[in-house]
Amino acid sequence: MALQRIFTPEYVNLLTNDIKVENYVGESIKYDDSQVRRLKGVEKPEGLEEKMLNAPSKFDAAIILYESFKDITPTLAANSVLWVYLSHVDLANYVRREWPDLEKYESDNKKNGVKKGQTRSDDDRKKYIRDHWLISQNGLMRTSLMNMWWSVYLTVDESLGDEHKYDLTKIFFSNDGLRTRRLGTGHLGRNKEALKGILSFMKDNPQIFDSGIENRMIWITRHFNLIGGSKPLSNLPHTFFYNELAKYKSHLESISKREQVTGPDAFV
Repeated sequence: MALQRIFTPEYVNLLTNDIKVENYVGESIKYDDSQVRRLKGVEKPEGLEEKMLNAPSKFDAAIILYESFKDITPTLAANSVLWVYLSHVDLANYVRREWPDLEKYESDNKKNGVKKGQTRSDDDRKKYIRDHWLISQNGLMRTSLMNMWWSVYLTVDESLGDEHKYDLTKIFFSNDGLRTRRLGTGHLGRNKEALKGILSFMKDNPQIFDSGIENRMIWITRHFNLIGGSKPLSNLPHTFFYNELAKYKSHLESISKREQVTGPDAFV
């Protein structure tokens, strides 16, 4: 098999610092093939884009992506050279299909006075490109392909066997906001034990999270951030996080509105 290709670090920096919107609006993304290198020791997965395009959900596509690059190191996975190449070349069609709103806004945003279908400004298009084809300024968990791979890596549990090892991953993908904003982007989202404990609690108590998940996740992240001020969360086992949520199960069930979880008077 052929080796996987990547962009040079210098070229990734160039693409990031000088985003040219016109290169992303055609049928294929324009890039400089002289800036492509082979990735030593990593084989290019065959038919990856077709498999991901035919996957029934983003969760299934993420599993395919992770399994295809299961053996890369976390150091490489945190590096932009692989993912930026994939988003521009090998998986360009998948990225375009999943994030198709480069030209116009996909939904209303009353806070910013934006209406669905409104044409994006040049600056907004550059931000959209950065978030999905490059590396989001909000971190890897807000970046398209990196988010998918890391979301699986942080939640897979090989000890459960092939049939159930992705059970917690499926819960993580059950809500985009859970993965890309409320839980995935903070310190808890980079702590495998914390994720295991929180997602295991969610798995065992689905009735609590069937609705109002955002407000409950705000409370959960605030609660553990408060504990983290006096106790190193990175040293704690997943059972601590599970048991802590079980202790406050009744309170989690009682949460129904934003005022209960935000502001100086909110119980945490």
